Amino acid sequence: MWSWDTQPNSHAQRKFIELIFDRTGKYTNWDPPSEIPVGSYGRIDKATGNLISQGSIYSDDFKHYLVDAGINFESGEHLPQDCPEVSEFTTWSKNVKQIELNVDSRAGVPEIATAAIKGTWQVKKGTTGAVLLMSNPRMKRITADVLGKLASIQLLQTMHLVTKAFYCPAFSMYLSDTSGESFSMALLGSAPIVAPVGTFDAKATMRWWSDTQNGLARNGCKTEHCYTPLYELLHVRHPRNRRISPTPLRTGEMLWIAPPVPWAPLHEDGTEVPIYINNDTDSSDSESEEGYIHSSEH
Repeated sequence: MWSWDTQPNSHAQRKFIELIFDRTGKYTNWDPPSEIPVGSYGRIDKATGNLISQGSIYSDDFKHYLVDAGINFESGEHLPQDCPEVSEFTTWSKNVKQIELNVDSRAGVPEIATAAIKGTWQVKKGTTGAVLLMSNPRMKRITADVLGKLASIQLLQTMHLVTKAFYCPAFSMYLSDTSGESFSMALLGSAPIVAPVGTFDAKATMRWWSDTQNGLARNGCKTEHCYTPLYELLHVRHPRNRRISPTPLRTGEMLWIAPPVPWAPLHEDGTEVPIYINNDTDSSDSESEEGYIHSSEH
């Protein structure tokens, strides 16, 4: 039977990133314990889907760029803004639907009745589905006014910039196979773990439970907001080369747009699709930016 483990040419990481990006317009971090800091700039590695950082707007080396762009770094106006914490963030790919099943009745899992996050999902048979869950996420972001000024920096016009990042103490990612499975996932409370006398190492009192069978799962629980499973990556919009309908005047965040994933859409099993390029295609439009993103967060 096919599975992610038996398909050597599959790219599970890129498939998960692709599916969630199609839904949210944001990039997923396949290794959430590794922080994706707001203000980092670089490019997405085509082979892995990882962000390859080439610097930060908060480094000492970048200060002269801020001054040239009219940003007073001493005032701190460019520093990330902390947004209010929300109870949860859940999203899933378009070929997955949440279904009404009595998750509370699972035998042998008494904590599920009071689970902080729980649900049951169905994946369309013959397709791959992705689910991302975050508990109590906090978002850091660069403000729209600062983004407007950063857009004038020539260095950033050739880079992608992390403008938002979600931090959470608990996350769960699931990438299904193509069998059309239904599965349940929940974030359960557990009895506190008493640390040895004289130590200060806090232990997480939550744990993830699921009945997933055939796909790939990644999850984590801590007491601090130390995971960054999701982030927004933008690049400066480039002027269009159009003879009709001039580019509308844009300011602030409107000067930026999310770059599409730098690979062709993958097969459902994560393998690459051959691409044939027609060199006769009219390329008078330098950018087809509106077609890249379909954003819908649950």
